[in-house]
Parts: sequence; structure tokens; C-alpha cells
Amino acid sequence: MAGEYLKPMLDVGSPRVLNCNVMTKKILAKDPIARTFFRCKPLNNIVLIKDTDADARNSSIGTKIYLPFNQNDIYEGGRTIFVHDTAAERGLIDTFGEGALPKEWLADDMRVMKILDRLPSLDPFLLKDVFRNENIEMNDDYFDVSEELWNQIELYILQNFEPLAKAAFPDAVASDEMARKLIEKIWEGRDMDALKPLVMAFRLPQGKEKEIFAAWKGVIYYGFERQRATALYTELHGWMQGIKIPPAAATGQERDTLKATIEQIKAGFQNEWQAVEKVLNQYQTAYDKMFILRSGSTDFVNFLQNSSKAYQTLGNGLGRTGHATYCWDVMSKRFPNRKMAWEQTREFITLMSKIFTVTPKNAFGR
Repeated sequence: MAGEYLKPMLDVGSPRVLNCNVMTKKILAKDPIARTFFRCKPLNNIVLIKDTDADARNSSIGTKIYLPFNQNDIYEGGRTIFVHDTAAERGLIDTFGEGALPKEWLADDMRVMKILDRLPSLDPFLLKDVFRNENIEMNDDYFDVSEELWNQIELYILQNFEPLAKAAFPDAVASDEMARKLIEKIWEGRDMDALKPLVMAFRLPQGKEKEIFAAWKGVIYYGFERQRATALYTELHGWMQGIKIPPAAATGQERDTLKATIEQIKAGFQNEWQAVEKVLNQYQTAYDKMFILRSGSTDFVNFLQNSSKAYQTLGNGLGRTGHATYCWDVMSKRFPNRKMAWEQTREFITLMSKIFTVTPKNAFGR
């Protein structure tokens, strides 16, 4: 059963999972000398999972390192440790052996993990974008983003940036070339000298400018993802309303427990989506006030100054609902009209409970 539960939880395809183990095997099968995600060979057997750290004071979103007991079958189980845990590096050395993790290479790989730890989800677009901006060369085969989709996302984000570039840099209005270069600077979010007028216009806190620009771009990206996710979310939401427990499937007490679990899942699923909708609606309202209605900039400035929190909320909400819809899609699509048998429905309920429950560090190993 561990394998059945773990497979959709660890599969490639969820916005909360980066399965280096499976992806590396596929990449090396095509090209044995291809560049791997991590420099230390054993680390390419791990899986990275976004989750809420139940032990953290503020229950913050973190990145779990899933260390499988069997690297040839990661679904047998494993143990986890958060990247931000002070014992993370020591834990990797104890697991794989000091000789297998050269000090310099491990330092580079830990830097990569810490960069990913700053992200609220592990969507391929965000991964590809953050490594480009950090000037870290990575194998693009780990980021399943087609050129067509990348261009769609890029266009969507740049269109959101354009009014700001023209507002903060009036001279750019007269020159399409100048406007394009300024928009690219906003996209990269690194050249603070070039972006100083924008920083001053929005009164961005000193030392937080790069973080805010990254979060701002992330908020816009999640707006794009919300549009793509809505149809499947709506379908799953409707499906969950029709879950029925067969009369002979459970005893009275088990039935009560199952019903309570199902209701908790429905509430968790809906709460996460509503949190996403609330943040994106706040952003759109503030954006429209400033750039369309031209009725004031206060709301937009306030949103931008707090965009890092909004970014985390969106990543967590779309990550969890995206993980749930991914698991449901994988498990139900082989059934006519997605009418799963009770055995599979019960398994899905267990998976959903794991997704919408804050888990302790070693939950995946048991």
C-alpha cells in the first residue's frame, strides 16, 4: 500500500514535486553523459517536495528532501528532512557517505536547494526562470515547459509589466525599444540602478527590492496558472460533492470517520482555492484602480510592498490544489466518466487527506 499511496504523491507532474530520481533516469537513458540536476551523483536519486513545516513557529512553506530507502524503487518509502533544517547537510552526508559527496560539489548542490527553498512551489516555469536569473546553468530537460507555453507565460507577464514601465519611466512611452528594455529589466529584477525610479515610485523597502520584484512576477505567473487550473478544479470540486460510501464498505464508526475526513478534505480544498482567488482579486482590483480606472495608486503600492506574502499564499494554495487535481486526474481518467470504484475512491481520499494536512518531517517514510 505504501507504493500505491506514494506514487501519485511523488510523481512528476505535480507543482509541489521535483522528482529528480525519475527524471534523471529518463534523461540519462537518452544521453548517458547528459548534465544532471545535482553535481553529487547520489543526490540525483532524491525527490524534492514542497510542504508546510509543522515544526516551524509560523508553519512556513518549506522544501522537503525525500530520501528513498531504495533508490531503484522510491515508492517503497523513505525519510524526509527540510532543506532549511540545520541538520540537512549532515543528514545527506550520513545517508550517502562523505566520499560520495565532495565538499565543493555539495556546497553547490546545497545552494541550488536553498534557491528552490525560496520558491513557494516547484512549477517548471518558476524553476527555469529562477536559475536563469541566478545565472546557474541547468539541464532544461528537468523543466517540462514547451517553447509555446513559455512564450504564452512570458507574454502574459510582460503585458502586466508594460503599464508600470510607462508610468514610472514616462520617456519610455515615446520609444518602443526603450519600453521593451525597461520591461526586460523588471522581468530580471536585478538591475536596481535601472529600476530606481520604479523602486522610488512604489516606495519599496530598502534591501527587499529584488525579493519584491521576484514575488511580483510570481504573483502574475500564478494568475496565469489559475486560469489554466480552473476547469480541472471545477470538475474535481463537483466530483467530490458526489462521493458516496457504499453500504457494505465500512462499519458505522468507520463510516463516521470517513464522512468526517471527506468533509475536512472538501473544506481544505475549497479554502485553499478561495485564498488564491482572494489574493488574485485583490491584485487585479488594485492594478485596475491604478492603470485602467486611474483612481489611485495606494492599493497597488500596498499590495506590491506585501507581495512576498501574497506570492507564498498563491504558491501554497495552487500547489496543494494542483497536487490534488493532478492525483485525481491520474487516478480517475481510466474510468468511464471518472467514476472510480470505491477501492480507488478510498485510496484517493487517503491521498487528499495527506495533501491537505500539515505533516511531520518523517511522514513519507511510514
